[in-house]
Amino acid sequence: MISFEAERNPPWFFPYIENFSHIMLEMRFRTEDSSVEMFNFSLDLEIQGFEGMIFYIYKPSLNKIEFEILDHRTELIHTIKNLYINVNDYTSSDSLDFIIIPFGHFKENHKFIPVLHSGKLASNYQTFTWTPSLLFKNIKSVIKIANKYDEIIAREYFDRYYYQFDNSFKGNKTEYLFSLINILVRLEDIPNIDPLVSKVKVLISKTNEMLFELCQRSIPLEMINLLKEIERLKFNLDNLSKEEIFNWLDDLLNFYSNTI
Repeated sequence: MISFEAERNPPWFFPYIENFSHIMLEMRFRTEDSSVEMFNFSLDLEIQGFEGMIFYIYKPSLNKIEFEILDHRTELIHTIKNLYINVNDYTSSDSLDFIIIPFGHFKENHKFIPVLHSGKLASNYQTFTWTPSLLFKNIKSVIKIANKYDEIIAREYFDRYYYQFDNSFKGNKTEYLFSLINILVRLEDIPNIDPLVSKVKVLISKTNEMLFELCQRSIPLEMINLLKEIERLKFNLDNLSKEEIFNWLDDLLNFYSNTI
C-alpha cells in the first residue's frame, strides 16, 4: 500500500498556476520495485460533460518538464501514452504531481474518470482541485491539502470510479491559454531544467490550429484579430529565439487583455 501525507509542500508548478483552475493527480509509484531507470506508464482521461481543451504538465525527473495540450471538443477519452518517471529521482514517498488545466466548460452532470496504468509497478493517486482565490496569493511554504486544495472523493460508476467537481470549480477561459504559454516560456529560467523552447513552439502551433477551428463559430472580432496574430507567430517560430517568442506573446497579452 502506498501512503499519502495529509500535509505536504506545494506542487512544484503551483507558483505559476495559482490563478488557473486546475486538477492535480498526486501520483505515487513503488519505484524501488522497478528494474529500469526510466519507467513508462500511461493515463486514460475520460471527461464526460466537458467541451474544450485540456493542458497537462508534469515533471518526470529533476531536470525535465513535459507538457501537452489535448483537444476535447470531439474526443471523449484520451489515452496519454509514453508518460515516464525517473525512478532515481522519485521514491515511494515522493509524489509525481500531474497537473491538468481545463480550458472550456463543464456541464452540471459531468464525470471525470482517470485510469492510471503502471503495469506490474504498484501505483496509486489522489485527486485534488484548485480554484483561484485572492486569499491564497501569498502561500510560499507548506500547504495543508485539506485547507487549500479540495480533495475529490471517487464515486462508483459501473466497474470503475468517477469524480465530480464542486460547482465552484470552473474551466478556465480559452483566451487564458495565451497567458499559460507565456508562463511556459519562463520555465526555462528554473535552474538545471532542460531547454523547453522547441516544446513551446510545438505547443503554440497545436494551440493555434485548435483555436482557428473555433473561428467557424460566432466569436468576437477582437478574438479573430488575436488569432490572426497568433497565426503570424506560428509561421515565424523557427526563426525566433526564446526571448523573441516571449516578447511577442507579452505584447499580444498586453494589447488584447482589455479588449477580449
